[in-house]
Amino acid sequence: METNFRTQHTVRFYAGALNKSPKTLANHFALFNHPAPSKLIQRRIVQEARRYLFYTDKTAKEIAYSLGFASPAHFSRFFKNQTGANISSLQK
Repeated sequence: METNFRTQHTVRFYAGALNKSPKTLANHFALFNHPAPSKLIQRRIVQEARRYLFYTDKTAKEIAYSLGFASPAHFSRFFKNQTGANISSLQK
């Protein structure tokens, strides 16, 4: 996941890389009481977004594109849904 999370946001991609179906991958995670693969991908994207916000001078637009989002608006909605905070309120 570390090498692809900026461009690949779907469980289907990671399951395919492991020659598994998305459902099989989710079942394996559940078997070991781990969060769903989609949650792990989302958490990693949010972690990287926060790192960019706090340690760089990148704008929300630059962060959105560097994390593979098609538009800054989509990234902003994603970030707010995941964290409850507006990305603009966290920018320097």
